[in-house]
Amino acid sequence: MNRPTTARRLAVTTASAALLLAATSPALAGPVGAATAAVQSGNLIVDGDGESVAQCSSTGQDGMTVPGWQIASGEPSVVCYGAPGGYPSVSTPGSPTRGKAFLTGGGTGNSSLTQTVDLSSAAAAIDTGTTGYNLSGWLGGYASQNDRVALTATFQGATGTTLGSTQIGPVTNTDRANTTELLQRTATGTLPAGTRTVKLTLAFTWAAGGVIDGYADDLSFTVSTAVPAPVLTAPASSVPGYDHVFVVMMENANYGDIIGNKAKAPYLNQLASANTLLTQSYGITHPSDPNYVALAAGGLYGLTDNSILTTTIDAPHLGTRVEDAGKTWKTYVENQNGNCDTAGHGSYYPDDVPFYYFKDIKADPARCAAHWQPLGAMTTDLASTATTPNFVWFAADGCDDMEGCGITAGDTWLRNTLPTIFNSPAWTTQRSLLIVTFDEDAVKAFGPGYPNHIPTILIGSQNTVKTGYQSNGRVDHYGILRTVDQALGLNPLTNNDRYAAPVNDAWR
Repeated sequence: MNRPTTARRLAVTTASAALLLAATSPALAGPVGAATAAVQSGNLIVDGDGESVAQCSSTGQDGMTVPGWQIASGEPSVVCYGAPGGYPSVSTPGSPTRGKAFLTGGGTGNSSLTQTVDLSSAAAAIDTGTTGYNLSGWLGGYASQNDRVALTATFQGATGTTLGSTQIGPVTNTDRANTTELLQRTATGTLPAGTRTVKLTLAFTWAAGGVIDGYADDLSFTVSTAVPAPVLTAPASSVPGYDHVFVVMMENANYGDIIGNKAKAPYLNQLASANTLLTQSYGITHPSDPNYVALAAGGLYGLTDNSILTTTIDAPHLGTRVEDAGKTWKTYVENQNGNCDTAGHGSYYPDDVPFYYFKDIKADPARCAAHWQPLGAMTTDLASTATTPNFVWFAADGCDDMEGCGITAGDTWLRNTLPTIFNSPAWTTQRSLLIVTFDEDAVKAFGPGYPNHIPTILIGSQNTVKTGYQSNGRVDHYGILRTVDQALGLNPLTNNDRYAAPVNDAWR
């Protein structure tokens, strides 16, 4: 549905009966009795109900890390039951064991999540050809809209060979009698001999509106033999340690408007070709400020607009974690009039860095002044490694960040500003990492035509980052945040950065 709105909210007046669908893949023919054997394993899906996310969404327009799952495409979301605009509530027909949230497709078109179940400990039992499985979940959607979701289990051998598959869903609007609800779907059968892993794919399909209103909750996969319960763990990291990390976030540019556009962005294309370019980097949502806050604090905390002067978030942020680690941090902004300048003037806007959103900065003028300073102060601080902060967030003003004055203005500003970092002792004598990224793409819209694909470039001193390399791993602002965490040895802020996959292939 188009969000946010309540105009299209449809009251559920008819509850469709929950249909129990038993389906066995023809490729998995085997003893029927084995498929109905008593299940001995617990649920082998990690976070099949979305309850482990940092914060459930009130709009469905913000992507997030779903612990235990990898984002294969799009920006899936987890929405709170009772969110406005027609989303399911606690009384909507659906799972009787629902929690506070359910999984949805997000606001950038078709999306999917994957995870892999390890069955290798049950190899002997599986290879007898008598081990059953049960795949189940509650799937649904919104009113007469045919956005939908399906869960596929692909059975794989020791070398990853596909041995068979089964699927539940999708539940269409016809299945739901054009009402908002979730219906239970189940598939049972026998695991093919030789199965060692099961790849689960939760695929959301868009039909109409700005977000994908395919809903999933209480997903389960069990087998009729003992298998150790899966443990939720963070994705592996190979990010090396750094003395300093610099982040600059430009604004409102599509990946394709920058990368390859040597006429308007010659300097950025030079940086991209000479260092590591992240080809699958995405913003979290729209408009600008929620993306800033996502990268700075690991969550949106309900922020859906640009309201830095009137919104206060009482939560830790990157600066907090840097200090917890015994390190130093500052933010610097072009054309800022003195420290802690909260008044907009000319092309200067106080939300060009996000830290004034947070209570510990907003409520403490001295702390604000110590950490939020004009861009000229960065040049002074960079004169010595002793005065160069371990973490630096610096920004152009509203003209030179590309939003106000275009791509070439921003490219020129970077060309004139970044050499100050590259020529500093922190860069030439210590290990330093520079991340050039963007808040969001050029069009602040939701739907399949607006993937929120943004450029991100990693540059490292001391030959620490691959040169001339393109990383194809998918990453969003939470993945960038986890990369910063790992580079500086910081504790995560929320489950968004704790369980996000960092950039792992950019390092020498």
